[in-house]
Amino acid sequence: MCWLAAPASAASLTVLAPASATPGLQALATQFSAKTGTTVTVGGGGRDKVFQALNSGASVDVVVLPTSDLIETPRATGMTPLGHIPVGVGVKAGAKVPDISTPEKFRAALLAAKGVAYADPKAGTSAGKIIDQFLSAPEFAHVKRVPVQGLAVTALSSGQADIALQMLPELAANKDVALAGPVPDIYGASVDFSAAIAVQTVSAVDAYAFISFLTDPQNAATWKSNGLAPLGH
Repeated sequence: MCWLAAPASAASLTVLAPASATPGLQALATQFSAKTGTTVTVGGGGRDKVFQALNSGASVDVVVLPTSDLIETPRATGMTPLGHIPVGVGVKAGAKVPDISTPEKFRAALLAAKGVAYADPKAGTSAGKIIDQFLSAPEFAHVKRVPVQGLAVTALSSGQADIALQMLPELAANKDVALAGPVPDIYGASVDFSAAIAVQTVSAVDAYAFISFLTDPQNAATWKSNGLAPLGH
């Protein structure tokens, strides 16, 4: 009697990341799956949810987070820098979009706003800390700051603010927001991101292969089109 051997299960990976890094990751995960046959599921949500999954021992293989966060967690290893994501400037859809093309025009827009919302730095987010730092400069002393819990755009819908400073890909993906553009480079308002292998992974070889794919120079254009500036770009 002849038995047919069952085919081996296809490899699969679970990748967690905050929303700002998800568009680029999803695009590259699709390409990686087509190339290797490995199924890649990208999820995560907020920074806190990513940490919760890591710390609970949930099924996670690769994690993408702000570099400063990865440095502090013992739940991921083999950190590989990816690049940086800029902070963007958004207003409520339908409102007049401010011209922020120069540092002077950006500063004028913030000073004229009835409120400028951003993530409360006390919540620990990298973006919130960076935004709070540059807004503390003397030239922004009269800006009406609105630190919020969660996403800055919630203050647009509530009327607490008319400008939101938030990670650019998150603003670009929100249909209720009109994107003015990134904060001018002079203010250093961007967050470095890295990828790492979760300590609970059972697919370390595949996880490493996926991270190598993320950093392949041939994939730089995909990252850039989704809001992350790769290293060297």
